[in-house]
Amino acid sequence: MLKFASGKSLLRHVASGCHRTIQRRSPRIIDVFAVAICLTLISATINLTRSDALANERPNVLLIMTDDQGWGDLGSNGNEIIATPTLDHLAEQSVRLDRFYVSPVCAPTRAALLTGRYPERSGVAGVTSRLEVMRADETTIAELFRDAGYATGCFGKWHNGAQMPLHPNGQGFDEFFGFCGGHFNLYDDPLLERNGVPVQTKGYITDVLTDAAIDFLSTNRDQPFFCYVPFNAPHGPFQVRQDLFDKYNNGKVSEKTAAVYAMVENIDSNVNRLLETLDRSQQTARTIVIFMTDNGPNGQRFNGGMRGAKGSIHEGGCRVPCLIRWPGVIEPKTISQITGHIDILPTLAQWCDVALPKKLDLDGKSLVRLIKDGSDDGLAGRSILTYRPNQLKLETFGKAAVRTNRHRLTIENGKAALFDMVVDPGQKTDIADQLPDIAKQMKEHADRYFEMIRPSITETRVVPISKQRPTFIPSVDATLSGRPGFADDIRWAHSWVDNWTDATDKIMWPVTFAESGRYQVTLHYVCDSKDVAVTASIEDQHATAVLQRYKSTATVRPDLDSESEPRRMLTFRQQSLGIFQVDAGETSIELHRDRDGTMIELGGLTITGADVPHSRDDFHLFLLAGQSNMAGRGKVEPQDKYPDANILMLDRDGQWLPATDPLHFDKPIAGVGIGRGFARQYASDHPGVTIGLVPCAVGGSPIASWTPGGYHDQTKSHPYDDALPRIKTALRDGTFKGILWHQGESDCKPGAADTYKENLTQLFGRFRDLVGAETPIMIGGLAQYDLPNWSAYRKQVDQAHRDIATELPECAFVESTDLTLNQDNVHFDRESLLEFGSRYAAALDQISAAKSQ
Repeated sequence: MLKFASGKSLLRHVASGCHRTIQRRSPRIIDVFAVAICLTLISATINLTRSDALANERPNVLLIMTDDQGWGDLGSNGNEIIATPTLDHLAEQSVRLDRFYVSPVCAPTRAALLTGRYPERSGVAGVTSRLEVMRADETTIAELFRDAGYATGCFGKWHNGAQMPLHPNGQGFDEFFGFCGGHFNLYDDPLLERNGVPVQTKGYITDVLTDAAIDFLSTNRDQPFFCYVPFNAPHGPFQVRQDLFDKYNNGKVSEKTAAVYAMVENIDSNVNRLLETLDRSQQTARTIVIFMTDNGPNGQRFNGGMRGAKGSIHEGGCRVPCLIRWPGVIEPKTISQITGHIDILPTLAQWCDVALPKKLDLDGKSLVRLIKDGSDDGLAGRSILTYRPNQLKLETFGKAAVRTNRHRLTIENGKAALFDMVVDPGQKTDIADQLPDIAKQMKEHADRYFEMIRPSITETRVVPISKQRPTFIPSVDATLSGRPGFADDIRWAHSWVDNWTDATDKIMWPVTFAESGRYQVTLHYVCDSKDVAVTASIEDQHATAVLQRYKSTATVRPDLDSESEPRRMLTFRQQSLGIFQVDAGETSIELHRDRDGTMIELGGLTITGADVPHSRDDFHLFLLAGQSNMAGRGKVEPQDKYPDANILMLDRDGQWLPATDPLHFDKPIAGVGIGRGFARQYASDHPGVTIGLVPCAVGGSPIASWTPGGYHDQTKSHPYDDALPRIKTALRDGTFKGILWHQGESDCKPGAADTYKENLTQLFGRFRDLVGAETPIMIGGLAQYDLPNWSAYRKQVDQAHRDIATELPECAFVESTDLTLNQDNVHFDRESLLEFGSRYAAALDQISAAKSQ
């Protein structure tokens, strides 16, 4: 065999061969014949060279999986109603694995896809009540690719565990955007998360997820990417654009099917957007694209005549489409050899030159030879297992199926049935009595598998709690004792505990703390009473809080299928129950109420690390003082209730808690303020320290109330006198590194403006007497609204701020230029307050820089 160093060497060889051919033929024939040969060889050389280059370059991976889309929900699979032009064209360009098998429901399929192992081996035995959770010590495809130098991102539905390290970020994905539960309630403007932090989005959920995936695909980087896009559609609830629904809701199919087809058409459009992104970024030729679905159709509709649908161990519940495209490297073809979700990991690993650890015990097989040659003798005799645990008695055998290239054995209610899938693809005739040896052999395979995985699926499922980020534990994961039950007798994601009325009721979660330390327990609840107390207990520690009244009425989620069972939604309030000092290891968290009374509806708990540094030098404190713009009147978004690592706040009772907005408690309308925007920037600039915010601002308070004995009638408070004990409490644990001040609006009037500068200077002197004479002070500027029409008094107060900033040592003025206001034209809006906080941090840096010169 000839070997050449490059395509150019081969071209020279081709040219030489053409020249020799020319020497032996007549001139007229020579020209035509030689040109034809040269062109053919050159074309083949270019294609071969391109194919070799692409194969030798580590490819990207775009893995798309939809939720509850059956084999028959594609035009290319014979569905004459649905419109899927993008996926149909992708099928033409792809290897079509025509006998591709997954699990009958979603979470197990996801676990098998991620690990290359049957899902029960990783602990996944269902879709809720923590049966959907994949063990943290499983090695995932994302971990393998990340460790091999790939950028990894997941955009969509996870459904294999929500708490770290079960979360996608703990399982190998650098970037995660989507949700971790089994289903979602609202597909328009969904509240999703990005790397654990809530994000309020705008748009339809499939479009929003695609936007995030496109951002990831479009990022310039020096490494290949592994992009996993598990769309949650067409899983219910059946919500989609009205015009798409109307297109299919024409009486030919049910409303549910019409909604599903509309959702799939929307998916098709978004797959097109993903593929166009690869085209625009010139990544198409070096990107392996896989499209698959997670189980059979979620309802009775066209599915190629197969028996069963989602949840079934029969063919229709497990056989799904799988398309694999890698232009220039693999040729489009249809393959009938049985394959499955467990094969994706080893196949991609071989293609992408990702090493598999020797300890990795995979069930899946590499399909590289099969896809290249169209057959693989090593796979000819394989069988693929499907198991559905008994959800009420995991220790007993549930349902199972074993699939070979010829037969499907099913076991239901203890009875085995065998079907010849070649002559009887609809599984109408049981031939177990005709082929007893084959039936016995396949059944023994399923029995052995169950005995192997029984310990894995029956182990106690504890909730891991770490300090990496707040840990939300949903109420549906709890063990209930007494009268409480699950709302509407549903224990799916987004359900909740209701009927919690008696003092003898108990709600418990088994948990394991990764680290010893100080933790806050926060309750998510609804209770239309102001005198109900709840106690949380961790071993011999107890914390009790009287719940603030919060009334919320459940609403029925929208659904285009008028025959679907109505599902309710409920919004919960959060309230801290207290702080616990916990040792690392397994324990439990229990809740009970102080007495019988008004029902509590429980959404769950959030556990957050709240360590206070042992050294005062590592705990940097900041006094937040002034009036409403410091206290904050910005709209509180879901992400504002999510605490940041190593940022604490001193609550109204003098306890250090993880900081969330509103920080202040001066008025019920307190919202997002300046403090957390400042703290985040400071934390970024000063890694390794913990920040303590001491909120003392009081909305509407004039400078006169910030004197010893001063009184603010509107809030019935003494702003300065109330701040003193809070400052002293904070000083026991840390060191003040700054004073943040924003105030003055209440003094822009005759008399007050004249004495404002003197009074504020004296106040800063008193503060520094308490916290340190050289403590930096940052003074924020008044809102620039209607600047040309400012009164003389407002100008006077503004000038006082600027003068003090230049006259006092270690002091800076913070401009409010270009910041915008709420509709009241008094208070800065949320985004501006966060920006203002960053400007305060920049001002502090300027003070520090000037001091060091």
